Amino acid sequence: MVAALLCAPLLLWPALATATPATAATALTVGQVHTAAADDTVALQVTPGNSSILHLNEDLKLSVTITNDSATAIPAGNVDVRLAERALTNSTDLDDWLNPDEDDDEAGDLMTSVPLTAPVQPDSSVTVAVTVPSAELGLFEWSPWGPRGIAASLNTDDTVRASGRSTFVWYPDASALQPPVVTPVNLAVAMPITTPANSTGLISAEDLAAYTAGSGILTRQLDGVINRPVAIAIDPMIIASIRVLGTSAPESAVTWLNRLDLAENNIFPLGYADSDPSLAVQAGATGPLAPTSLSFATDPTLFVPAEPTAVPEPEGGAVDPGAPTSSDEPAVPEQPSDENTVPTLEQLLAWDYTSTSIAWPGDNAVAQADLSAFAAAGLTTTLLASGNVAVDDSDTTTSTTVDLGSNELGLVAATGISAAMRSAVMATTDEDWRGHIAELSSQIAVVAAANPDQAHTLLATLDRGWPPTAARLGQTIDALTALPWYAPTTLTAAAATPVSTDVTFRAQTEPSGSVDLASRLVDREAEIVSFSTALADPAAVTAPYRLSALALLATSWQANPDDWRTAVGDNLATSTEVLRSVTVSTKGPINVVGSKVDIPITLNNALGQAVTVRVQVVPSNGRLVVGNDVEAVIDASSAKTVSIPVTAAVGNGAVSLRVTLYAPSGAELGQPSLISVNVRADWEGIGSRIFAALVVLFFGFGVWRNIVHRRRDRAQAAGADADSTADLAAGTVSSPGTPTDPDPLDSDPTAAPPTAADDVPPAPRG
Repeated sequence: MVAALLCAPLLLWPALATATPATAATALTVGQVHTAAADDTVALQVTPGNSSILHLNEDLKLSVTITNDSATAIPAGNVDVRLAERALTNSTDLDDWLNPDEDDDEAGDLMTSVPLTAPVQPDSSVTVAVTVPSAELGLFEWSPWGPRGIAASLNTDDTVRASGRSTFVWYPDASALQPPVVTPVNLAVAMPITTPANSTGLISAEDLAAYTAGSGILTRQLDGVINRPVAIAIDPMIIASIRVLGTSAPESAVTWLNRLDLAENNIFPLGYADSDPSLAVQAGATGPLAPTSLSFATDPTLFVPAEPTAVPEPEGGAVDPGAPTSSDEPAVPEQPSDENTVPTLEQLLAWDYTSTSIAWPGDNAVAQADLSAFAAAGLTTTLLASGNVAVDDSDTTTSTTVDLGSNELGLVAATGISAAMRSAVMATTDEDWRGHIAELSSQIAVVAAANPDQAHTLLATLDRGWPPTAARLGQTIDALTALPWYAPTTLTAAAATPVSTDVTFRAQTEPSGSVDLASRLVDREAEIVSFSTALADPAAVTAPYRLSALALLATSWQANPDDWRTAVGDNLATSTEVLRSVTVSTKGPINVVGSKVDIPITLNNALGQAVTVRVQVVPSNGRLVVGNDVEAVIDASSAKTVSIPVTAAVGNGAVSLRVTLYAPSGAELGQPSLISVNVRADWEGIGSRIFAALVVLFFGFGVWRNIVHRRRDRAQAAGADADSTADLAAGTVSSPGTPTDPDPLDSDPTAAPPTAADDVPPAPRG
């Protein structure tokens, strides 16, 4: 053994290869790679070279990648490979090995040490292929099968610069005298099919075309799971977004939807837009939210009615449509359908789901009150992460199901298996993927090895939020099928397993900051609904807001909290503009100079539809008394002036009129407006008195003038009488302006009046 160890460096000469910084391996996630605390700029990754399974008489092939992110070169040193002293017989041992404490330096027995022939240059990586002969491992056919721990470290100048750990599964094959007894673990896998977060609740045609293209995110997700033993949790927003486009939907999107329809997988729906039902309930909603309408996004011209089916003509020519048939019944000619072909909300969301009673909230964030809200909405089965349950014995492998009370069931995802599977799916390099597959294989094997005579059913879940580089879903699922200790099962079968007796529900809550923001969205929707009761078409406002709220409650926003806060702020600002779209534009001041007047108030409607409002005016003091409220209908995008009757009561001065607009339902629209009014009610009395005085003066002047004229006339008449008396005394009568010559008629009454000679025609002769 000593000689073999001394000769190992000569037999296992490494194959060195450098890589560019862009392809350099980096530190992995849980249970994969651990960098020495002394130098965070140097990382070491150890993974099985080919398969994570080691059979009898096989050499252990490893791949060790050293990444130097520092500004200086790492001197050539040695790569030491060690094997864990004991088998990893339970999940606790496996987790402790993959996630050691900082002071845990028990890396196991040294198997080999391989020298580096050259320094590791700055911003570069070096991969070393290491082979440990089977004779050096100390594993024999009677050795219990199961996971084993492997560790590697980079030592330079007696200093450990970086280290990493991984696992493989020791599994003597059937050629051994005593092949291992294995009862496979029944593993159900659930995967959400979602799209990147948006704030509208609908996916545009351009995005759908990109997502369903050959390398699009939806195409890769469906390619990875279609007709594989994976339950698909589909976001209904994807289905609705394709269908609502009608004939304008991208061809690739329609093809993708048809492929999903033909899939043999179990399919159940997520919340619309993958909204987190727990976040909605904890924010104040009465239950999980759903769309209310999609009619605002539906263009009737994109839904062409089906052409009528042509009736073939019989031989011998056409037949009169009204002629009786052979059955003596009149033939009814086929008429084109004039029915509305625009699909309803139910038709846009309809799908042949395997189950519609499953809720899938965010990980480790389900409160006790959420469960009853889910059940009231018909969601009696809830997918839970391990943080939402408490286990009596951490070393005991529990069942997937947990009793939540009141006929409610919880399906608990296995933490280690789910984490390893998620990391494998997201892996960007072959080394990363092999390391995570080794961990995934070990996580399942440790359950099967600990329970050789008992089948266990477990659940693994994949997370939301797929990066563009995630393309190893199908590869990961196919790698699982090659494991002897794995057996696929359905989500329905997992839900039918006996309920765990040593697992209880542990309530958790969403982060307080998230709940506060979500509460503002829920409260704002209540304001929008109240406001919309004044509209001719309330759904045109409420339906889009519900979709945007659902989109902003999506679990995928958890990965980008800063972007989420910005999107919520934009939503609140936009909805505030809607709530302020019906306003009072009259500002004042207005002068009231009468006891009873009508005050004109102008109302503006910035919405694209008519609004019915009730105008209430309340004065700030008793100088004015306002009449009853006035109702008005304001046309779309227009203004209207209404007259408010007021009565001046006591005194003069300033009054503020508080104008409030209400919907017919009584909901207040926007904020009240104040109009300043100057009351001068005594001006009317003063004006009346002045007018009365003027009338009196006018008529008084007329009376006085008449009196003056009459007195003058009387004086003149008296003077005339005096002159007449004097003339009589003198023997003549004269009047002013009258000639004094005697009238010929006076001397001879019988005499004819004289005529002029020229005026009298001559008498006829004869």
